[in-house]
Amino acid sequence: MNSKIDKLQAYMDSLAAHNYFNGAVLVAHRGEILLKKGYGSASFQYDIPNATSTKFRIGSLTKAFTAMAIMILHEQEKLDIDQSIDTVFPDHPNGSIITVRHLLNNSSGIPSFTSTPDYWSTKMRLPATLNEVINSFKDLPLEFESGTDFDYSNSGFMLLTAIIEKVSGVSYAAFLQTAILGPLELACTGVDNGRTIVKALAAGHTVWGEVIHTEFVDMSFPLGVYGMYSTVEDLYKWCQALMKGTLVDGALIKQMFTSVNGYGFGWFIEDGAQKTASHFGDINGFVNHLVMIPDEELVVMALSNINITPVTQITGDLLGIVLGKEHSAVVSFNVLDLSAEILVGEYRSGDSVVTIGFDQGLYTIVPKMYGVPYKFKLFPVEADGAMVVCKSDFIHDTYYFRLDEYGYPLSVELMDAEGVLKKYDRCILKAL
Repeated sequence: MNSKIDKLQAYMDSLAAHNYFNGAVLVAHRGEILLKKGYGSASFQYDIPNATSTKFRIGSLTKAFTAMAIMILHEQEKLDIDQSIDTVFPDHPNGSIITVRHLLNNSSGIPSFTSTPDYWSTKMRLPATLNEVINSFKDLPLEFESGTDFDYSNSGFMLLTAIIEKVSGVSYAAFLQTAILGPLELACTGVDNGRTIVKALAAGHTVWGEVIHTEFVDMSFPLGVYGMYSTVEDLYKWCQALMKGTLVDGALIKQMFTSVNGYGFGWFIEDGAQKTASHFGDINGFVNHLVMIPDEELVVMALSNINITPVTQITGDLLGIVLGKEHSAVVSFNVLDLSAEILVGEYRSGDSVVTIGFDQGLYTIVPKMYGVPYKFKLFPVEADGAMVVCKSDFIHDTYYFRLDEYGYPLSVELMDAEGVLKKYDRCILKAL
C-alpha cells in the first residue's frame, strides 16, 4: 500500500469500520480528486446511506459565502468594506466606529448572539427575522474597541447578511444564487430556511448511548451566519473558484485571505511555510471542516451528520497522508468478553466529571464540545491485573482504567480522538 489514494482509502475505511465516521469526505490535490466517498447513513430513521451527492448543513462554512457576497458588492461599488455601518443602518449603536471590514474579520467587538444564556435553551428553537435577531444584541456594550482585537462573532455576520439584503435590494438567498451559486453552477448548494423541502438533505444526529435525533434549531434566522447546505462536490467547485480568483479581482481575493489575528474574511488563516485557509462549522446535528492550501492546490473536507465527530482531527490526518506526514491511523481491536462492572463510578478532574455506568453493558457519560455531556457505550479491549483498556463507540476515545492490587479502579486516563490525554481520579462508587 504505497499510493496516497490507497492510504487515504484505508484510513477512512478503518474509521468507518469502527463506527467512527458517518458523513462524506473529499480530498483533492493539484486538480486530481484522490478520495471522494460517503459513509454511513444520511438518515438513520429511514436507513438512507450517505453519498457524495448528499447535502449537509454546513454551519459556519456559510461565512465564506457571505464574505464573498460582500466582496462582490464592493467590486460593484455598491458598498465599500471600509465604510462604517451607520451608512447602511443609521440608528445602529456604535455604527459610526464599526466598519464592514471589522465585521468580516471579527474585530468589531460585538458580542455573539449565540453566546447569550437563553440562546440554546429557547431562542434557537423559535422563528425570527433578521431585524429581530439584530435587535436582540445591538444595544449590548462592545467587548472591546472595534478594530483593536479579535473575537469570533456570529452577530457580526448577521449584520453582514442584513447589509447584503439592504444594499442589493433582494434576499440573502436570492443574491447568493445570482452572484455566486448560479455562476459557479453550485446546483446542490443553497440557504436552508427550514420550510422549503431540500431533496437529498441529510438528517442531523447526536448520540446518547445510540444515535438519536438532534435538538431542533429553527432555520429561519441563521442565513448568512450558519444557514447554508452543500455537498462535498459543490464545496470542491467553490474552493477551486476561490483559488483561481473566479468571482472577484485577485487583489480582493488576497484581502479575503490576509490574516488579522488569525482570521481573514470568513476563513481562519495560518501563515506558515504554506498559507492555509480553513473553517470549522457546526449546527445542530452536523459538524464539518474544510481546509485549503492554495500553493499546493490541496483541498480536504469532512462533513458529518453526527455532531460529535472529530472532523478537524480527520482532516488533519488526511492532510498528513497527502503531504507524506505522520497521521493517527486507527488500530484494529477485538472486544473482550468482559463485563467490567467493577469500573462503575464517578471520576473527577477539577470540575470535569466522567461517569461510568452499566446497563446491559458498560457506558460512559463524558463532557465534549461546549461542555455538553454525551453517553457512549464502552468496549473492553485489553485487561490485566493492573489495567483495563476500553474503546468508546462513535468517537475514537480510549479509556485506561488503572487498578489497585485488589482489582478496584483508582483512576481513568482518557485519550480523546484528538490525542489529548486527561486523568480523572475515582471518587464515588455508585450503582448506575
